[in-house]
Amino acid sequence: MAEQTITTDIEFRKPNKVMEWIGRGLFRLMGWEIDYRLPDDPKMLIIFAPHTSNWDVLHALGAACVLGLKPSWLVKSNIYIGPLKKVVDWLGGIPIDRHKNQNKVEGIANAIRETDQIIMGLCPEGTRSYTEYWRSGFYHIARLAKIPVHFGFIDYPSKTIGAHPGFIPTGDIEAEMKKIATFYQDKRGKHPKNVGPVRFKPR
Repeated sequence: MAEQTITTDIEFRKPNKVMEWIGRGLFRLMGWEIDYRLPDDPKMLIIFAPHTSNWDVLHALGAACVLGLKPSWLVKSNIYIGPLKKVVDWLGGIPIDRHKNQNKVEGIANAIRETDQIIMGLCPEGTRSYTEYWRSGFYHIARLAKIPVHFGFIDYPSKTIGAHPGFIPTGDIEAEMKKIATFYQDKRGKHPKNVGPVRFKPR
């Protein structure tokens, strides 16, 4: 993973007008709202929760189009084949082989340090099904890369999707996980029974 290269479009904050128009039309038609309050950081990692449905990704990509953002996100390498490869590239996907014994966290953090601008999006639950623990990779990536972790969210009852400011990890995992848990405590996924607690697995 040390050789992983993350390429970013330095114009990622300039919206594609066609995609913005389509995104706004779809959000208006579906009755959804976007609540985006992030600062204009050149580099950031946005966690996204709760993640309980494939629809979450479509809503998130639609919101990114409306806002003129092009986030990078990790995708299973087994779908990074054939005609899907170009689609994944265009949408900002970065293929990751989860079965290889590599230090993915350090490799991604190094790649982030070497680029000028990037928005990295991650779903720390790692699955749409219920899970007892969040994956801690996002926290360690942001800490090593020295970039902020912001809170991306989706709330189906209020039909709202967005992102609010978070923090730059200091290493005080317990205190900072409490901040994350507090933020997401009133957010509801499409399938509430699939939403687990906001916590890392004890070492």
